Amino acid sequence: MKKITSLTALAAFSATATYAGVATSANVDGYFEIDSPISGDVTLNSANKYLLTEIVYVTDGTLTIPEGTVIYGKIGVKDGSNNVIQEPGTLVVTRGAQIEAIGTPSDPIIFTFEGDPDPKNAPTAPVAGDTLVTGLWGGVIVLGNAPINNDQSGSNALLVPGTDFIEGLVEPSVEDVEPNMYGVYGGDAPHDSSGIIKYVSIRNGGFNLSADNEINGLTMGGVGAGTVLEYVEVIAGQDDGFEWFGGTVNSKYLLSAYNNDDAFDYDQGFSGLGQFWAAVLANNGVDGDKGGEFDGDDQAGAKPYAVPVIYNMTVIGTGEDVKSGNGGGQIDYDANGAGGLFNSIIVESGIASLDINGTVGSGEIESTSSVAQLENGLLNIRSNIWHRDVSNTSADVVADHDAGAADLALNTGNNAFTNPYIGGANYAVMATAKRYSVDGVYLKPSAFGDVINNLEPYIGTFFDAVTYKGAFDPSGTTWTSGWTVPSTLGYFAE
Repeated sequence: MKKITSLTALAAFSATATYAGVATSANVDGYFEIDSPISGDVTLNSANKYLLTEIVYVTDGTLTIPEGTVIYGKIGVKDGSNNVIQEPGTLVVTRGAQIEAIGTPSDPIIFTFEGDPDPKNAPTAPVAGDTLVTGLWGGVIVLGNAPINNDQSGSNALLVPGTDFIEGLVEPSVEDVEPNMYGVYGGDAPHDSSGIIKYVSIRNGGFNLSADNEINGLTMGGVGAGTVLEYVEVIAGQDDGFEWFGGTVNSKYLLSAYNNDDAFDYDQGFSGLGQFWAAVLANNGVDGDKGGEFDGDDQAGAKPYAVPVIYNMTVIGTGEDVKSGNGGGQIDYDANGAGGLFNSIIVESGIASLDINGTVGSGEIESTSSVAQLENGLLNIRSNIWHRDVSNTSADVVADHDAGAADLALNTGNNAFTNPYIGGANYAVMATAKRYSVDGVYLKPSAFGDVINNLEPYIGTFFDAVTYKGAFDPSGTTWTSGWTVPSTLGYFAE
């Protein structure tokens, strides 16, 4: 199908194609094609194989995806001049539309690439040899009406304040702006709902339309707190696993593993709550950047500030097999990024475990920086365990940041540098084993010492008041068990 390159084209198409956009019969390869915007309330059938043949927009109504449904996406193709000649199969839920994707632990919803032989029973490995198996389709993009902190500078001057065009889609030019701007996100509704995404697996995707314009595994723009986001994995993505551009959506039980860039990335004033996030980076020396890239915005001083609060995060880094050019910290705060990180475990970083940016060459603190946010009390990092080297069972220095020890108040914030013994006596296995080998990753820390002591109190009603640090209960079954790709392939020693 002809590639849609402008919002004018999108508006014209939507005026003539008011049907649902889902084929009622299979093609010769057995796929039910989705090759036009989805309009109105549509429910898929888990017995069918669906194929996203291009960037597909859910323009209004609710797209309901039953448990066990598998949705495939076409691979994106560029010509020799780097022009896109085949859009990657991608699902975009636009502002005002909703998605109801509710899988189960025994029958998750799967997004994967066209031709994946047996995604339910034998998932495609995230890494073949030492090469990431990625970029085989697009991804999932959800857009909402919650606040973002984008201003109206440069090419965004046409937009209503507090809105933006989402990364990964073709931005319209001035002459192409029309009312049906499907790629726009942001607004003034912090409790806006884009639906429910639960027990969903997003695999082997990602696509770079142009420099700094990539489709991530799950991209969220201005998604509101009325949205439910729980039990979601992004595996082997070409860019970031999860990325938030502003918004207020809360989330629990997110797994980002073997992605080429950052595991978790937020920007543009994101202010949601998060608990039980897990990042596993591929230790192949080529892929995997930050466990968390936490930015405020590209525009200094933009408000609302990015102040998400995250409890019980686990990051297992690349160890010595660091991606070329990867500097900064495994957890990296920059560009006025703030918020809270509590009761978390960061191990095997390879690079510095923490970087809080914000000083100039003279050592002077920039007024619109993450260091300034720390000093102003808007960035708080307390009661975490930082241990860089799993082969070293002693305490290990981890912090490398612009303003020295004052960045963390390391001596007063209950941050510990002791060994959490993830996997108990098997902790040192991760010093040599590939993260993408059988029993190459241990997730559960040992229930002693700093893992269960000196916890930061839980605030509000969203967070579960657990008695341990990190994303996994030392004494329980891991929440990744059975439904995630690494669990199914035996990479996680659960």
